[in-house]
Amino acid sequence: MLPEPTMLLVHSPLLTSATWDALRPHLEAAGWRVAVPDLRPLVEAPAFHAAVCAAAAASVAPGAPTVVVGHSRAGAYLPGIADAVGGDQLDVVFLDARLPHPGTSWIGSLPPERATWLREIAVSGRLPTWDTWFPASSLDDLLPDPGQRGQVLHDLPELSWQVVSEVLPAPGGAWNSARHVYLQLSAAYQATAEQAEERGYRVCRRDADHLAMVTQPAMVTDLLLSALRA
Repeated sequence: MLPEPTMLLVHSPLLTSATWDALRPHLEAAGWRVAVPDLRPLVEAPAFHAAVCAAAAASVAPGAPTVVVGHSRAGAYLPGIADAVGGDQLDVVFLDARLPHPGTSWIGSLPPERATWLREIAVSGRLPTWDTWFPASSLDDLLPDPGQRGQVLHDLPELSWQVVSEVLPAPGGAWNSARHVYLQLSAAYQATAEQAEERGYRVCRRDADHLAMVTQPAMVTDLLLSALRA
């Protein structure tokens, strides 16, 4: 019997696996096996990138047709995850996500002013939780439902500076042979989507928000599955 096709959902290291809770049942109803590795326990790992790739690969049966979906900052880890998962049928989807930056670190990939800001907000070698990076009102607008907001923002990690400064390796064969798709959900990622288009990714856009998989899971499911069918 062939391994079951799997949708592997990778959350941003700044958030938790709860960002996928609303989307998961929609994908399962569409017939997918859904795997959601929890990256939060890995933020103290000596080599975060390697730990993320290993956890993701362990969520998928060897040889299973796989769609790897990464949100936001998880995009940087998708090449390594694709290589760790491998297989002949592999799609990689960036969901309002950062593009890969092999050969440099998270902090090294940022514009100088953004890198300076991150260094300024770090305390004792750690970044404060993501929800403190913005005015409370902006998070209320992004997640207007109090229940959803509490669920998504609960127990966010404080990332060590080691995660931010880790240089990511160059990808290998599985990443190079996979199909690459970029799904833009918010205006903030317009320039990134344009860069993805220049790299030859298939790009689809919706006028939504960065956490639309929480606030509009049916729409995101339709967008994701439509892009994969194309």
